[in-house]
Amino acid sequence: MLESLSSEELQFIKAIEKHKNSSGKLFLSWSEVLKILKALGYRKVASRSKGEKTPLRSAGPRQEGNISAVAAPGPDRTSAN
Repeated sequence: MLESLSSEELQFIKAIEKHKNSSGKLFLSWSEVLKILKALGYRKVASRSKGEKTPLRSAGPRQEGNISAVAAPGPDRTSAN
């Protein structure tokens, strides 16, 4: 299964597991998941025009819904390694 995941998906899974291990929790709140996404560099982007459909996968940088990767994790962000 892991072979079929993108590097972004693996990075997200590693960040979730790291947070779960450090917090001692098996299940995270949505607030914790949002914090992890932001630490990975994902930000909410401007909403689309009414009626404009959001593709599940785009040809360019990955954008799903209103969350987009705008920057790679830097030294000041939580690392998923």
